[in-house]
Amino acid sequence: MRLVQLSNPHIKGTAITDLDLKGIERKIKYDNHIFDAELFGDLKGNLVVNVELRRPIARIVQNDGKDHYIAEDGTVMTISEKYASRVILLSGPSALKLVKDGNLNRSEEGKAIMEMIRFVNESPFWKAQVAQLDIAENGKVLLYPQVTGQEVEFGKPENIEEKFKKLMIFYKEILPRKGWTRYERVNLEYEGQVIAE
Repeated sequence: MRLVQLSNPHIKGTAITDLDLKGIERKIKYDNHIFDAELFGDLKGNLVVNVELRRPIARIVQNDGKDHYIAEDGTVMTISEKYASRVILLSGPSALKLVKDGNLNRSEEGKAIMEMIRFVNESPFWKAQVAQLDIAENGKVLLYPQVTGQEVEFGKPENIEEKFKKLMIFYKEILPRKGWTRYERVNLEYEGQVIAE
């Protein structure tokens, strides 16, 4: 209701027929947290407001600026002071470029990152395991796991499923035999192999 009042401060006591409901809807939708809004009057003359919020799926963290959320549709949203979502973190120079675009779906690099985020979020294991993606200027991704201490050199966000399969093999077959803290770096960039140091 606060957004409705901000868009039209004299709304209380005004007849619904005297309100520009479509104009108020447009002003409400201007807030990047809101995906859709619908206003209408009921039979008793009450104003009914239906709002659909965007759901964050990732958070861009910046050392020298404000953090932002990324919504399911790729929209970059400001951080809310009222809630915090537990989502995957994005950092690095290329992550900052994504903020400037306003929507990740506006660039090929952004679309690839969205695909990677969706892949991680759709898997209960990877969602629990992947804490952060650091995106370098050249577009290569460093993956920071939640539990193991390795820095995972993922490379460009392409062949995502195959690279995560290789990482799963590393977790299931190599780490139990060699020790969870033995390796500091894992490289998945090269086809058909995992390099661990």
